[in-house]
Amino acid sequence: MRRRLVASYLVLVAVALVLFTVPVAASSASLLRQTLEETAEREARLFVPLTLRTDAAAATAVTDRTRDFRQATGSVVRLVQAADRDRADAQVQAAFAGRTTSPRWGAAADLDPDVPGRRAVSVVVPAVQDGRVVAVVQVVAPADDVERRIRDIWVFRLGVGGAVLVLAGGLAVLLAGTLVRPLRRLEAVAARHGRGDLSARAPVGGPPEIATLARTLNDGAARTSALLDSQRAFTADASHQLRTPLTALRLQVDNLRESVRDSASDPSLVEALDEGFDGVDAELARMSGLVGSLLTLARAESGATAPVGVDLAAVVRGRVASWRAAADDAGLLLHVDRPDALPGPVAATPGTVEQVLDNVLDNAVSVSPRGSRITLSARRRDGDVELRVDDEGPGLPAPERARAFDRFWQAPGRRHGSGLGLAVVRRLVEHDGGSVDLTTAPGGGLSVVLRWPGAGAGAGRPEG
Repeated sequence: MRRRLVASYLVLVAVALVLFTVPVAASSASLLRQTLEETAEREARLFVPLTLRTDAAAATAVTDRTRDFRQATGSVVRLVQAADRDRADAQVQAAFAGRTTSPRWGAAADLDPDVPGRRAVSVVVPAVQDGRVVAVVQVVAPADDVERRIRDIWVFRLGVGGAVLVLAGGLAVLLAGTLVRPLRRLEAVAARHGRGDLSARAPVGGPPEIATLARTLNDGAARTSALLDSQRAFTADASHQLRTPLTALRLQVDNLRESVRDSASDPSLVEALDEGFDGVDAELARMSGLVGSLLTLARAESGATAPVGVDLAAVVRGRVASWRAAADDAGLLLHVDRPDALPGPVAATPGTVEQVLDNVLDNAVSVSPRGSRITLSARRRDGDVELRVDDEGPGLPAPERARAFDRFWQAPGRRHGSGLGLAVVRRLVEHDGGSVDLTTAPGGGLSVVLRWPGAGAGAGRPEG
């Protein structure tokens, strides 16, 4: 924007300079040339009366004046009689024919070899007697001095114009800076808002339009922060209000199970009731997981925490250690490919990478057959960090992979979990400027590809 403002200002100044300089310089040059032409014409007219006389005094006067003009101005005077008209140039012949002739400019050597310098002007004046042209006076005047003065005028005008343009450029840079600096401050504040730092406020100052924009930006950030605070408060209250009844219900089911066992005498009835209570426990566990996933998704969608540098290698090692027992119970091998070469850090909201890995590993463990392997690998790619989690489960065809991130969607024939795990994963990763994709793993299972920006892309201090 600064360059455009400076360029537009310089274009206006340049147009004004051209409109002022070119006509004035051209007019001055024309005036100097016209003055030289008039001077040469006056010199020629001084000889006209002498050409009409045939006495010796007239001839002597012509010789003396010709010599004087040659010494004083460098001009060459020719007196062409009618008898010599055929040997004269076209300008002189036109004068003999009675046609009006204009001064002729050209190289001095072409007009008259005796004229000094490089440029000259030729003027002819006819001598008329009894209505006919009896002679023509031709004056060839040197024009180098006039051309030099014209050149000096152009150089001076262009030099002044260039100096004015440079000065105008400096002023334009200063003026553009006064407009651009407040806008850049607003841009920096808006960028902090985009990264989740809604406490940033733009300074209100500068031109009225920019001050109004700053106030609008601050008011919007304040309202957004208030809404997010209200939503976070609601999420916290909902977490308490939803988890407490579920816990109480689970305790009541456990107490009821014990009471039935103590009072029932028929073993088959006790076995049937235990199966029913097991089903109730499973549904309570599923509901508890669903509530937890909903709350996690709500917090992710309302979160406004700015990303920081998160040590991906440390997080991967920690989550693999936590899930190792569950993988062993399921008969799975949890493997990290080249653990010493894991890249990091990544730009992410604190705690989200752990949540993402927990959801991805939970899905992988639940679908992988016994004896198979779950592999985690990471690499840097185009400034981002890519983490892959490959399993050897049944995988998903392309149409189902396209729907896997929808809320509450589950693959046909599968009733594990709440159907929110991958939706939570995508929301958490995209909140930090990353992406997540599903592809077919090399072994035929499912590959979850997670990408985060490198920690240099706007992250704060690393967290391990």
